Amino acid sequence: MHNKKKANETTTSVRKDMRIDKELLAKIEEVRGDVPFAAWVKRAIKMRLDGLETKPVESIPVSISADKKIKKKTKAPTKTTSVRTPNELRAEKTKQLLFSAVSSLSSTKKSEIINARYPKNECRKAIGEIVSKDSIAKYWNEIEVILKK
Repeated sequence: MHNKKKANETTTSVRKDMRIDKELLAKIEEVRGDVPFAAWVKRAIKMRLDGLETKPVESIPVSISADKKIKKKTKAPTKTTSVRTPNELRAEKTKQLLFSAVSSLSSTKKSEIINARYPKNECRKAIGEIVSKDSIAKYWNEIEVILKK
């Protein structure tokens, strides 16, 4: 059998090159912290897809002016009905995911984590890499309460 994989493919992934606007890249750099860029983008895409619930995404129409050939984005209609921002929703989802994972640990595992030299790291190992180190650090005081129960 001859392998018909392309040079940019592995058995589980495909390499995609893409252009990112400088403004968007600056925003990403501000919020991603010490997370590797590719990992942050993959996580952001997964979170976006999980939040869509199979709803189609409306595209933003782009018009090109004839004289200068500069792309102009037309303004998307603003939604005034939502109170919570996407970041707040993402934070809530991360917090729920983290606390449910910590709560599901056995009492012996919880005590091992509390008594470990590096408890935050042990906690991350025990629950898997479902959330970032930064999330564990952010909510550590609340996690500690759950672990001591």
